[in-house]
Amino acid sequence: MASQWASPEASRLHAMHHRPSTAEAAKFRLGTLLWFAGITLLLVPMATLLDIPIAKWFAQEPLPGWVGLALEGLLYYAHGTGIAVILLGLLLFAPSKRWNIPRLAVLAAGGGAISTLTKMFVLRPRPNSLFLSSANNDSAWIWSFDWTLNHIADFEPSSRAFPSAYLATATALTVGLWTLYPRGKMLFATLCLGTLMQRIYCGSHFLSDLCGSAAIGLWWSYVCYHPRLMGSMFEKLESDYDTKAKRRIPPASLNPESDPPDLLNRFNSQADGNKRVNRSSLQKIGPDVLQDSPASSEEDPSDGRETPRRAA
Repeated sequence: MASQWASPEASRLHAMHHRPSTAEAAKFRLGTLLWFAGITLLLVPMATLLDIPIAKWFAQEPLPGWVGLALEGLLYYAHGTGIAVILLGLLLFAPSKRWNIPRLAVLAAGGGAISTLTKMFVLRPRPNSLFLSSANNDSAWIWSFDWTLNHIADFEPSSRAFPSAYLATATALTVGLWTLYPRGKMLFATLCLGTLMQRIYCGSHFLSDLCGSAAIGLWWSYVCYHPRLMGSMFEKLESDYDTKAKRRIPPASLNPESDPPDLLNRFNSQADGNKRVNRSSLQKIGPDVLQDSPASSEEDPSDGRETPRRAA
């Protein structure tokens, strides 16, 4: 059996036949996305044990000043201004990706919106509102839930810790950009990690808050990519654009130097009338023209030039 796939060609054919289909690979990636969302959500109670020590360490400002400035700049990755710049850049400099912009916009906006809605029900103070010098591990377990929205009148997103809308937005946007440009995954992951570090550095969130925020961003990405949820809507929009873009490109078989003039005239006349010609139709009319054009040319009595006769 070891010598059965000894040759490179046989090994390549064996790998092709046993390679998972595109649909199976897509399901695997979506399943992994959902698994990571569940894992990060389960990390919330475990990360709560580390909330106070980490918050105290960052409260002492142990990092140089330039690190804080760099983290503040990375926060624009999940800010509305930064997202608008990213989408505008795709629109101007990546025309082939412009119909992926709606999915990216929904990913970013949806992650932040779901996080803000969750804050209405979770009453948890931010680290910078506590006296961390005298706080202990019990201070991290200040969790209360307002299921009936009795405190909705005094709701202020900037005063509640769980979850972080910035990180949820950054996580969902990272998944979208990672899928669109796999080669830039390290850059996108670094920007997302920088957003996480900035939220801890400025004392706005505990580590457990950010674990829950990442879970929300991953879950929302799953919703936007699953074909039975919102993914089918975006896939139809993107596939329609790809089909129209391919139809705008003339077939490669049309060569003004080698193809018969009659074949080119037919394509041009149909293009002027906004009629699309695919490769199959050109192949059907091509052989007739190729057979008739060279043999059916006759001399024009007016100027002595040869003019091809149109195929019947």
